[in-house]
Amino acid sequence: MSLLVETIRIENGKILNISFHKERMIRSLYNIYGLMMEPVLEKIIEVPESAYQGIYKCRVIYDDKSSKVEFLPYSLHPVRSLKIVFSDDICYPYKYSNRDKINKLFDMRGECDDILIVKYGKLSDTSYANVILMDTEGSWVTPSTFLLPGTRRANLLKSGLIKEADISYTDILKYTELKLINAMMNIEDTEGIPVRNIVDYS
Repeated sequence: MSLLVETIRIENGKILNISFHKERMIRSLYNIYGLMMEPVLEKIIEVPESAYQGIYKCRVIYDDKSSKVEFLPYSLHPVRSLKIVFSDDICYPYKYSNRDKINKLFDMRGECDDILIVKYGKLSDTSYANVILMDTEGSWVTPSTFLLPGTRRANLLKSGLIKEADISYTDILKYTELKLINAMMNIEDTEGIPVRNIVDYS
């Protein structure tokens, strides 16, 4: 079985959004291994002095018996275009370190920066992020048919900054732009991708 992973944003030495990462880890450990336990991330993660300034990516790689923590400098890679790919058998409800199936879909992106996965006719995620779309009233919505329950997505939903919607592939033109969100990227961290930059829309 593949190891699980949590990717956590460290900003100027502070661990961000930690309660949502804990919640996902608890759910994963229970659903996969039948364990009822709460990981103490504050003790697992010891932020090194090198991460006291700037933004770092902390990866907690774990299973039911062990955990490993690594820190990597973070830089944002702009995504300006998406290629729609269809896959009804893709399944990624837990954040596994093994991403072979997603990587195969990513290889289909052509000249685009990333992919937008459509499953059973519904929008889901890109290769590494949940998505939000701006409607004509200026509100952000996120597909209810996501692949992975992202921690940033959960935070934004709880705070009321975004809402869920059932978004079919044929609904894309009802929206003006799309953004990627994940543990490392908040709404304001990236520019919106115009709908015209979503390739192979018919």
